[in-house]
Amino acid sequence: MLRRTESEGQAFLYPPLSAGGSAIDPIAATAISHRPSGWTGCDTAEFGNSRLIAFISALLVGAVITNLVWLPISTVNLNRSLWFDVAMATTPMALLWVFLGGMRLQLRKTPFRYRDRVSELAGRIQALAMALTAVTLFCLVLLLVTYLATATSRPLLDSYLAAGDASLGFNWVAYVRLLNDFPSIDHVLSIAYNSLSVQSLLLPAILALTARSDRLVEFVAHYGLAGCLMCLVTMAVPAAGAFEFYHPSPDILSSFSPGASTRHLEHLHALRTLKPFLLERPEGLVSFPSFHATLAAIFAYSMRGIRYISLPVYALNAMLILATFPEGGHYLVDVLAGLAVAAVAIQFVRWIAQVRPPLQSGSEVAQSLSRRQQVPSS
Repeated sequence: MLRRTESEGQAFLYPPLSAGGSAIDPIAATAISHRPSGWTGCDTAEFGNSRLIAFISALLVGAVITNLVWLPISTVNLNRSLWFDVAMATTPMALLWVFLGGMRLQLRKTPFRYRDRVSELAGRIQALAMALTAVTLFCLVLLLVTYLATATSRPLLDSYLAAGDASLGFNWVAYVRLLNDFPSIDHVLSIAYNSLSVQSLLLPAILALTARSDRLVEFVAHYGLAGCLMCLVTMAVPAAGAFEFYHPSPDILSSFSPGASTRHLEHLHALRTLKPFLLERPEGLVSFPSFHATLAAIFAYSMRGIRYISLPVYALNAMLILATFPEGGHYLVDVLAGLAVAAVAIQFVRWIAQVRPPLQSGSEVAQSLSRRQQVPSS
């Protein structure tokens, strides 16, 4: 009698194991890609492509080394409390990963009815813990790189960015003034703009708990690579932002959240004096490219094809991109560059991960195994 099993949207019919264990379960042949346990450290193949995990590790190590080399020769100094904040942000996740790993090892020795389900859920949470730890570390080390890069006397290139907007027919002041006339819309846009941190936690949780382990490691790789590319571009193109360049009346931002378009300016100007700067409360300093636009595209891409989730995420991040002009003080070319960074990161990660052969369908696997069983042994 055939039993039916569903794995990530694919249904398979397979015979139950006989008492002697002679029958072969074709699901096992594709178990590497369908195991939901994720980033547990026991088997990197469970998380997708081990080369992609190595790539993430290399990016993170490279960013840390960059900070360690650059920080002593920079005018930027770190408040000691920041180290405590880093520890508080990463230690709980690391301890949770260790605890769940020990629990799964113990479950192997303690058979009971729901052992496999409990172990599977623990593996998914382990994957989420490691992904969030990696994203948090990327966020912290790359934020420090942007401060180190901003501490320079190189001339700002806002005039070129404004000229790029003009060539595209985009008037930043007129656009922001138009939005400011609709406070209800501005409130929604401000919420969307400030949803970045919530999405950084929620979307990986959705991927982990729905057993999309390959998609989860892909998300972390996109985040890390896009952040590194953002740092490289902003080193080449320092800018203060559209509000600082055009100097409009502050009234055009009256309907937006406090500090819209200006929250970064105090730190930016202080860093550019090349005087000692004590970093206590970090702010996003990057104007070109817009990292909000980059992450909006990555968030939307990570939720592609997920029923009931993808459309709301698409809508939220479309509003986030529209809000980058008044909230982040970004030029249109900033946003376009941010989307280009996302596209490059997505394509490069896809290239790294494509070494894995395509999966066979359930019927193809079953036929292949059946043919093997019919071959007489020598």
